[in-house]
Amino acid sequence: MKKIALLSLFSFLFFPFGHAQEEEFQSRLTDYMEDLMEEESSKIDFEEVMSEMESRMSNKINLNTADKTQLSELPYLTEFDIQNIIRHRQSFGNFQTLYELKNIPNFDQEKIFRILPLITIEQEQQKKNWRQEIERGKHFIYNQYQQVIQQKKGYLPDSLGKSKYTGIPSRYYLKYQFRTVEKVSFGWLGERDAGEPFGVRRDEVFDFKSAHLQIENVWRFKRINIGDYKANFGQGLVIGTSCLFGKSSNTLNTFQQQEGLKKYTSSNECGFLRGAGATLVTRNLEVSLFFSHKKTDANLNDTYITSLKTDGLHRTVSEISKRKNVTESIIGWNTTFTKKSLQIGCTFLAYRYSDTLAPTDKMYNHFKLRETDRHFNLGVNYKYYFRRMSIFGESAIDANGGCASLNAISIIPNSRIGILVLQRWYQPKYQANYSNAFGENSKTENEEGWYLGAKLLPVKKIEFSIYSDVFVFPWAKYNINYTSKGEEFMVHLQYNTNKRMNMQLKYKYKDYIDQGYNKQNIRYINHLRIKQIETQTLIEGNRAKSVSKESFGWVMSEDVQIRKRNIGLNFHYAYFDASEYNNRFYLYERDILNAFSMPQLYGKGHRIDINFKWDFNTHVQLNINYGMYIYTDGRTTIGSSNEQIEGNKSSMIKGLLRWRFQNHPHEAIQASESAL
Repeated sequence: MKKIALLSLFSFLFFPFGHAQEEEFQSRLTDYMEDLMEEESSKIDFEEVMSEMESRMSNKINLNTADKTQLSELPYLTEFDIQNIIRHRQSFGNFQTLYELKNIPNFDQEKIFRILPLITIEQEQQKKNWRQEIERGKHFIYNQYQQVIQQKKGYLPDSLGKSKYTGIPSRYYLKYQFRTVEKVSFGWLGERDAGEPFGVRRDEVFDFKSAHLQIENVWRFKRINIGDYKANFGQGLVIGTSCLFGKSSNTLNTFQQQEGLKKYTSSNECGFLRGAGATLVTRNLEVSLFFSHKKTDANLNDTYITSLKTDGLHRTVSEISKRKNVTESIIGWNTTFTKKSLQIGCTFLAYRYSDTLAPTDKMYNHFKLRETDRHFNLGVNYKYYFRRMSIFGESAIDANGGCASLNAISIIPNSRIGILVLQRWYQPKYQANYSNAFGENSKTENEEGWYLGAKLLPVKKIEFSIYSDVFVFPWAKYNINYTSKGEEFMVHLQYNTNKRMNMQLKYKYKDYIDQGYNKQNIRYINHLRIKQIETQTLIEGNRAKSVSKESFGWVMSEDVQIRKRNIGLNFHYAYFDASEYNNRFYLYERDILNAFSMPQLYGKGHRIDINFKWDFNTHVQLNINYGMYIYTDGRTTIGSSNEQIEGNKSSMIKGLLRWRFQNHPHEAIQASESAL
C-alpha cells in the first residue's frame, strides 16, 4: 500500500502533461452541444453528456470490436454512419489504420477529426482477466464549488432573526469515479445546492447522494447495473431517461439512440432509476430486466400527490417538507430481436407510488393520472435498414387505453444529401411519467405533428441545413384552454473557408397561430482558429410579435480562447438589449469541466465571463470561472422573491479541482517513454 502511495506521489509530481488533443476535442464538443441547445426547451443533461465524453476519452472505442450501442455514443455520427462502419468491417475486415475511414461513405475529414480522440483501431487482443482490468483502472476525483457573490433576499434575516433559506449561499459537489478499460465502472457523487442545509438529518453532509456500479461483458451478460442507472429503449415513448437531441441545425439527429441500461453519473436529482438491472444476450436476442425503488419529492395535499417535484431544491422549510415524501417503485423489461438490418423490440414499464395521484382540478390536467397509485406503459419499436434508407419508430399504449406513436424515415442517397421525415401522434390521454420522445411539449402527450429535416453539401466547403415542423395540441395546455397549433422553420448555412475558419448564418421562425404570437431570430457567427487562439464573433437579432405588441431585441458577443501548453484562458463579453421577455437570448459560455452554461439574457446590459484552466500535471487540473451581469436599464433589483438581489449587478464564481490517477502509475510512465 505504501509503495503504491509513493508511486502515485511520484507520478503526481513528475509525470509530464500533454493535452492538446483533448483541449481541441473539448472545444469542438462544446460547439456541438451549443448547436443542439434550443433555448430553455432543450431536453439535454449537459453534465451527463460531457462526463460521458470525458470517460470515453480515457477508454476509447475500438472500431474493430464496437457494436451499434457503443458506436452510438460517438457524437456527430448518424445511424447511417454507424451502419457504414459495421458494413465496412464486415466487407473488408478489421481497420488497419484510421485513414480507412476516408473510404466510408459520408465520412469527410471534418467528421473524422471530430471523433478521432474517442476512437482506436487496436486489433483484438487476448482478453484481460479481472485482476488485469482492475490493475489498469483509472480513478477520478472532482471537487466543485460555486456561489453567487451578492447576497440574495432568501439569506437575509427577518424580524425574528431567521432567514428563508436554511443553508449557506454556496453549492458544493464531490464526485469519485473508477473506470477500467472494458468491464467495470464504479462511482459515487454527493451534492448540496446553494441555500440547502448541511443535512436535514444530522448525519447528512450532502442533500443528494448517488452511486453506481456497472459491469460489462461478463458471460452472457452485456451489462449489469447496480445503484443509479438510466434506461432507454425504442424512441422513448415508454422510457427514455437519457438525453434527447431535439430540433437544431443538426437536422438529422433528432431521434433517440437506443442505449439500453446505462450508469447514471449526473447530479440532476430526478429522471433516473435506483435499483438494479441486467441485459442478457443470446444470439439475435437481447433481454433486459430492471427494477427501481426510491424516495422522490412531491407536492402533497393530505395523502394525495398533486404533482411530482423535479427541481431538486430543498432550501426553505416548505421545500424541505416535500423532500423524499413519496416512494416510487418501478419494474420493467425489454426484449429486442436483431437480425441483419431488422430490429424489433418490446418494452414494458409499470410503476407504483406510495400515495394516490390527484392533480389539481384544472382543464389542462383533465387527462392526468388521478385516483390511482399505479400505472403501466407497453410499447413496440422497430428499425429497418435498406441500403441508404432507414425506417424506424415506436407505438405504445398505457393502462388507460391512451396511445402514442412516432414513425420516421431517413434517406441519405449520397454523402452530400440527407433527408428525415418524422411523424408523431401523442393522444392527450396517453400518460407516461418516464417517456422522453421527440416533440414540442416537454412531455410525450397531447401533440400531433410532422417534421421534415434535410442536410445538403452542395459544394465542398458549404453545409446547408433546413427543417420545418408543424404541430397541433388537441387538448388544453397550461394557460391555454383550447386546441392550439403552431409551426416552426429553420435555415442554417455554414461556410468552412478552411480548417481554421468558418462562418454560420441561421434564421429561425416560430409561430403559435391560435395565440397570435410569432418570433423570428437571425444569427451570424464567425469562428476563427489561429494556432493557440480561438475567437468567435456573434451578432443576433429577433422580433417578437403578438396581437397587441411588437418588440425587437439584439445581442452582440465576442469570445476569445487562448490555449498554451497546460494553461487555458477564455474571455466572453456580450452586450444585449432585450427589454421584453419574449426577446430574451440564450448564448453559450465556456464553463468549468463537465458543466455547460447558457445564461438567459433579458433586459439591457453587459455579460462578462472569464474561464481559467490550469493543468498542474497529468493528474491535477484546476478550473475557475467568473461570470457577471451588469444591467443598464435602470433597474434597482435583480430577480424576484427569495432570489432577489439589490442593485444592478450579479456575479457568480465557480471552482473545480480534478484529480485523476491509475492504480499502477509506473506503467503509464513506461508507456509514455516508449511512445517518445
